[in-house]
Amino acid sequence: MAANPMDNKPVPWGKKYRNPLMNAAFAAFWLGFPIAYLGGVQNNGLLINSAFILFTLACIVPLVTKK
Repeated sequence: MAANPMDNKPVPWGKKYRNPLMNAAFAAFWLGFPIAYLGGVQNNGLLINSAFILFTLACIVPLVTKK
């Protein structure tokens, strides 16, 4: 059964871009680990703060793009 062409409801942006945003969140999450490790080993606060920012973004993106 084909979809009715008159039911053209706009797709929310969170659903439309969910896969690329979730892939970006996954990448940011895993990129945060080596950055946090290097920041801890080198005692570099900038790297540690960058890792926290990546972790935060990786946690917020799924909340915004939920189904």
